[in-house]
Amino acid sequence: MVQKNLSLANQLMATLPSQERGLLLAHSELVELELHAVVCVAGEVSSHVWFPVEGFVSIILPVPAAADMAVAQVGREGMFHTSAVFDVEHSAFHSRVQAAGRAFRMTRKTLQQHLQHSSCLREVLNRYADARLSQLAQQTVCLNHHSVVQRLARALLMTRDRLSSKELFLTHEVFSLMLGVRRESVTQAAIAFQRRGLISYSRGYVMLLDEAALESIACGCYKADLHTYARAFPAARDMGATRPEVPVFSCCEDSPAEVTSR
Repeated sequence: MVQKNLSLANQLMATLPSQERGLLLAHSELVELELHAVVCVAGEVSSHVWFPVEGFVSIILPVPAAADMAVAQVGREGMFHTSAVFDVEHSAFHSRVQAAGRAFRMTRKTLQQHLQHSSCLREVLNRYADARLSQLAQQTVCLNHHSVVQRLARALLMTRDRLSSKELFLTHEVFSLMLGVRRESVTQAAIAFQRRGLISYSRGYVMLLDEAALESIACGCYKADLHTYARAFPAARDMGATRPEVPVFSCCEDSPAEVTSR
């Protein structure tokens, strides 16, 4: 039995009126996202979509003859295999679990059937997909104009927001993938943060000690991403909040109610 209101932990599901959310849950299953698992592979047809309620995945662009690069993170603020929203079968990206947790999973076919009959669901997912495109463009700016130190501060804050925790169990390899730099560069920036008392870290573990200072160091892309999401979903709370108790974006007048999935 799934805990009541667990679906509300995902901010896209929390947006939907209770009846529509209940229909989605009736055709979905709660699954474990195992650490380091590759859930989607670029170039292959993905048969499912996922709405995380815990943990997060990195959306990774495979780069021929070079190191792959994470271009986005998806946690409980969104969904992945977004291309299914546009009826595109093949994903352009890998999706790899970087922090284990759970997600509601449904078949791609089921989602598209619901999209045909629900204007509210179409509006919510189209808004989310548009926000994701804007954030991908922001990531391009970030890689070309901001320092490793600024980008590491941003990555730490983004991860904190999705995990709702100051404790991050991530390796330098993961941050290297997120920043698009060598692990040595991540290590140097992390050492600098530790010397200033901003973080405490050891292999695979980071504790954020001064979040305000990290926010002052992070490039403007961090707040730009939050503003992009806020514009798409004006009533949204910040991604670091606990479980939302109100709709993230109300496209219908129905209010959310407790839903128990099978």
